[in-house]
Formats: sequence, structure tokens, C-alpha cells
Amino acid sequence: MDSILLILQVAVLLGAIFLGIRLGGMAIGYAGGFGVVILCLGLGMKPGDIPWDVILIIMSVIAAIAAMQLAGGLDYMVQVAEKILRKNPKYINYLAPSVTYFLTFLAGTGHTAFSMIPVIVEVAKEQNIKPSAPLSIAVVASQIAITASPVSAAVVYMSGVLEPFGWSYPTLLLVWLITTFSACMLTAFVVSKFFPLDLSKDIIYQERLKAGLVKPSSGAQHMELRKGAKLSVGIFLGGVLCVVIYATSISDVVRAPLLRLINSHIPLDMEQELFNIKSQAIGMLKSASSDVNQATQKLDAEFSKMQALFIESKGAFRDKNGAFDETKISAYVDSLNILQHNIVHAKELGVDDKLKEVKAFLESKLSELNARAQDSIKEDINEEGFSVKVAKMIKSYIDPVRLSRDGAIMSFMLLIATCIVIFCKVDSGALPNASTFKSGMTACVCVLGVAWLGNTFVGGYKEEIGALASKLVGDYPALLSVALFLASMLLYSQAATAKAIMPVVIGALGISAANPESSYILVASFAAVSALFVLPTYPTLLGAVQMDDTGSTRIGKYVFNHSFILPGTIAIIFSVALGFIVAPLFA
Repeated sequence: MDSILLILQVAVLLGAIFLGIRLGGMAIGYAGGFGVVILCLGLGMKPGDIPWDVILIIMSVIAAIAAMQLAGGLDYMVQVAEKILRKNPKYINYLAPSVTYFLTFLAGTGHTAFSMIPVIVEVAKEQNIKPSAPLSIAVVASQIAITASPVSAAVVYMSGVLEPFGWSYPTLLLVWLITTFSACMLTAFVVSKFFPLDLSKDIIYQERLKAGLVKPSSGAQHMELRKGAKLSVGIFLGGVLCVVIYATSISDVVRAPLLRLINSHIPLDMEQELFNIKSQAIGMLKSASSDVNQATQKLDAEFSKMQALFIESKGAFRDKNGAFDETKISAYVDSLNILQHNIVHAKELGVDDKLKEVKAFLESKLSELNARAQDSIKEDINEEGFSVKVAKMIKSYIDPVRLSRDGAIMSFMLLIATCIVIFCKVDSGALPNASTFKSGMTACVCVLGVAWLGNTFVGGYKEEIGALASKLVGDYPALLSVALFLASMLLYSQAATAKAIMPVVIGALGISAANPESSYILVASFAAVSALFVLPTYPTLLGAVQMDDTGSTRIGKYVFNHSFILPGTIAIIFSVALGFIVAPLFA
């Protein structure tokens, strides 16, 4: 019975996806929701998580891109890119993917590649190169660049997942930028050397040329730019830079040393420090073991006693003349030493190996506190100086972090859009009519439906998938990239694929903050979530087919035999292979 149910559920999953693909456009998302209804109400599955964070990041980035488009910013970027292509037309196979890669890298969406497609076709025809060669690599590069863009939903999600395992945001950006861009250039080399490029020898091109279906090359087109075009690009790129700086500043690799520097200028608030150490230790206890009631009560009692003693003693640390009473301060420091001994050797903490990390944390923190206690008590009850006030103000922004990385990207993108609308005098009523806005909102609906469908199915078989992943990926790490490749061609989104698959794999491989050794596999395989080109339904792919009037960029009658399948697969193989070389160097 279970086997029959599984077959039905898989049939619904694949059936809904292929129905959506057949209907096309936003209907891909509609069909995903239809599949969720059948899986949940008809086949007894629990609904999976809706990837709201992914959807909201896409929406906010598209909002900023649409404002820049109406301000003429995209036209300006296309003009700059066209000059680069026309200046070195012989290298179109390398320059086309470079341009679309960095447009996507900066914008966080592959839809910016649309504007480059006509230019690539024109330059390729002028060089007697099949447009399918540069177009296929350029479209694939725009998809793979999502996995390196600092403002893409996929990168934001993955950086949040990987940071607890010791991977900082700037390190991840560097690894993914190196591996994915290098992979695109290697793919361009392979296509240039081993693919037939002579346009004049293409039979379909000759047929279309005789039929008058191929437009003659019109050369560089002069486009009158809006007054605020360059300013809108400046605002957008400045905003992206701010996002990167902020996201880096809250990354542990920057935040931890910055906090140490700031804390060296701030006297310890003894009461608050004791509370912080207690809270962190209790949190670690609860994550280490389920049976921690006695240990938690012991910690709570001992720390509360010391906090109360500090409050009672604080007023007595000075004598009648206002001088510090060294005897009373020393007595309190001695009490802290006793606290450290009582807690570290408490029988309630037991001898379980899982609790060793908690004991080590307590011993380290309390030793540090005791070492600074005497001076800190004196500083704490003195009036704060200007430098202390400034240090406390800076600390309040990063400890705790006020705005998470995904929240920062959403808010900064909306701020960028606001500035562009105000300073570039954009008609806000026309924003919904922008082509980037329409394609971006279509992508949001697709992610909502298809990712929800995928999460529902994966959630229902998390243990089984985890057990299989543990065995296969544990023995053959590169197989994770195969799983991500296959999942992304169905889930239609890099971020949605990562969100559906990565948590299961992390659990299956036993990756944790205490055991992060295998986390490099996740970093190395991440680019494989970019297989959106396999099924010829993605908007930029279809746009390339439609805009290439030579007919060299085409979809075969067997669906999978299209112009993008080989360059795309080669690019992902190179990305993953380079990932397994580069990622361990940063682990």
C-alpha cells in the first residue's frame, strides 16, 4: 500500500510540474499549487514550508531593477555592454557570457540578460559566428551567476545556512565567484574550440536567408538615454555595495574581531555579563541534551546568586570618602572564583561527552570575566566617557544584529528603488508595466507554486531521503551536485532548490557547528542548483530562441536536444569540479 501511495505522490509531483511547463509562464506556479492541493487533500501529505524569504527577496530586488529600468539605467548598462562587445567582436563567445554574468552578479536576477540578447545576435552575425554559441553560454552564465551574486535569494539563504559551520559571507562570495565565472570561461573555450561555429554552413540559416527571414545587420544602435539613466545605475550599484558591506560586517569573520575591539573600550556590566553567560550556557545545554533540567536549575541558581550579590554590593564598593574599597571589591572577585569552581565541577553537569563543550565554554567565559573583574567593577561605577558611549552605540548595531542579512537586502533594495524614483523622476504608476517587473513577479508566482510543491513532497520523505543521501553523498560527495541538478530543473529556482534539499543533506551528513568537516561539499556543489536550462521553458532561454532570426538557436523535437543543454551541463560540471578544488582551501 505504501509503495502505491509513493508512486501516486511522485506521479502528482511530476505531473503538476510538466503540466505547468506545458502551459508555460506563470501557469508553472499555478500548477504547483494544484499539485499541493492533491498531495495534501487527496494523498494525505502535510503541506511543506512556503519559501517566503526567497519570494520576498526576489520581489524587492525586482522592485529596484524595475525602477532602474524606467529611469533608463538598464538602457545605459546595455550601451556600455554593447560597446564592449563591438570593440572586440572576435571574442564574442567569451565577452557575451562575461557581460551577462556580471549583469546578473550585480542585479541578482538573470532577467537582465534579456536586454543583451539582440546585441549578441547582431555581433555574432557580423562575425559569421552562429549566434547559438555565444547566446547559449550567455544565457547559462546569467543563470549560474545567481549562485555568486551578493544580492540573490539563493546566496543569502546559503550564507545563512553555512555561516554556523564557519563559512563567512565574503569567503563564500569569493569561492563562488572564482568557481562559477571560471567555469563559464572554460565552457566558452570548449564551445569555441570544439563546436561548429561557421554560420554560413548552417543549413537552417541558409534556408531562412533565402526566405528573407534574416534581418541584415544594422550595426550599433544609438539610443537616446533619459536624463537620470546614469544616476539610477550609480544609485543601484551604490546600494548593492552597501548591501555587501553590511552583510559582510555582520558576518562572523568581521563581527567577532570588531566586537572584541569594541568590548576592549567598554567596561564590563557585571550583572549583564553574568546574565549573558548564563543564557548562552543554558541554550547550549538544551541543544546538547534533552534531559538537562537539573543542570539548568543549578546554573540558574548559581548565576542568580552572583547577580543579586553584585547588585547588593555595588553601592558598597566605595568608602565614605568616595574612594574604592579594595577589600570589598576583592571579596566579590573571590566570590566569582568560587562561582567558577562550583559551576565547572557541578555534578549536575554530569560527565556526558555532549556536555564537555558547555563546561569548556563556562570555564573560558568565567575565567575571562574573573581576569577583568577588578578593573571592570571600578569602570562600571564611574561615569562613562565619550569613547565608551561611542563604543556602546556601535556595539548596539551589531550585538545583537539589528537587521538580518535577508532583511537588509529587502530593505536596502526598497530604499534604492525609493531613491531612484525620487531623484531620477520616475513615474511610479508605470512601474508595474516594466518588463523586468512583469518577469520578476511571474518568477515569484512560479517559486511560490513549484517550491511549495517540492517542499511538500521532500518534507513527507525527509527521513528516507536523508538516509539515502547519507549513504550516497557520504561515499560519493559529488553526487550531491547531481541531486541538486535534477531538483533544480524541476523546481525552477536556485533558491527554492537549495531550501528544499540542503537541510535534508545537512542532517543526513551530520554536519553541525561542532562537526563542520563535510560542509565544503555543500559549498562546492551549490552551483548545480542552476540547471534551469534543462527544460526549455525559462524566459531568457525562450527569448534567445525567438530573437535569433538565423534559426541557429533552436529547440529540437525531442525537447532536451536544444542549444543550451550541452553548454549548460559543461558549465555546471566545471563549476562543481572547481568547487571541490577551491572550497577545501577555505574550509
